[in-house]
Amino acid sequence: MVRSGVFFQIFCRRVGPFPVRIRDVGVVIDLAPHDIDLMRFLTGMEPIRVFCETERRIHTESEDLLLGLLRFPDGVTGALEINWLTPTKVREVIVLGERGMFRVDDLTQDLYFYENAEVGQNIWPAMQTLKGVSEGSMTRFAVQRYEPLKAELQAFVSALESGAPIPISGEDGLAALRLALALVESGRSHQVIEVGGNAG
Repeated sequence: MVRSGVFFQIFCRRVGPFPVRIRDVGVVIDLAPHDIDLMRFLTGMEPIRVFCETERRIHTESEDLLLGLLRFPDGVTGALEINWLTPTKVREVIVLGERGMFRVDDLTQDLYFYENAEVGQNIWPAMQTLKGVSEGSMTRFAVQRYEPLKAELQAFVSALESGAPIPISGEDGLAALRLALALVESGRSHQVIEVGGNAG
């Protein structure tokens, strides 16, 4: 299995047109918990602080654009681009690490790995400093496509039928919501919000 090595950054883009049905919350509460939960899962950690900029362009009550940062322990940075202003739907996750970069297109369920060609090569340290990062091979992985909401509901039903633990706990949902609310507060106050953080 290909691994990205040590994580440097996780970037999530979740953008698209304004949904007419949404009136009671802004884009952060509606969409950010999905990507926050993904970042928590991938890192196995809780963020220690968050900061974001938000804008209200179309929505009359709440924000409809977010550019956000989440700082995790061990120097991992999470970045979010979320809005209801983009005329086409984009769902993308990029995980950058020392060995390369994974890119996921959530809509097509395609997974790519872009290798850092310099990692693992036996070159002396001074030369490695000069060379840094270079483009290596790209691998597209075959992924069995599955409707995410259907998978979520089937996992829930299966857990109920078998008595097994539900794969995602209520605590996970609350943690993602708590962090989304911290992002909203950061956007309102224009301040970094300390949110704690611990290894998961």
